[in-house]
Amino acid sequence: MVLAIVAAASGAHANEYGSATAAELTERAKSAVEAGQGGELLAIMKEMQRRRMFFFEGDEVLCRREPPKVGVLAKPGFNYGTARTAYQTFNKAQRVEDQDCTCPQAARSFQEFSVQFLGVTPERMTEAHMAKLREYNQDRKNTVADAYRTFRNTSCREEY
Repeated sequence: MVLAIVAAASGAHANEYGSATAAELTERAKSAVEAGQGGELLAIMKEMQRRRMFFFEGDEVLCRREPPKVGVLAKPGFNYGTARTAYQTFNKAQRVEDQDCTCPQAARSFQEFSVQFLGVTPERMTEAHMAKLREYNQDRKNTVADAYRTFRNTSCREEY
């Protein structure tokens, strides 16, 4: 009986929560906890999970992933910044495509990006690989950044 009531409450609010902003969801979750409304909180948390909104601070570690400073990435110059920009751009493009609000770097580590995009680990990257990353940045950086910004502002961004 209790499960049926919780399921009905969850289903009744699902559409309402689907159109709520991240900030609205967070405030509604706080209100549901304070009011002891378990069914409503469950519905809110399901929507937050669907959007892959982070619940715990530990999840943010993935958002701070950076390329390692090894091989050509450790040399003085712009290689590190070029690689970092390509990594972020590649992950942002995937987030837009997947309509996923999770931070871009949570999609994959730089090592995974390097192997997937270049076919080599960061330690084995060469100047030829750097040229490929520079070309990728020139071709896509601004369009992906614009698309990602629009997506984040319309689907994910908390409003203040």
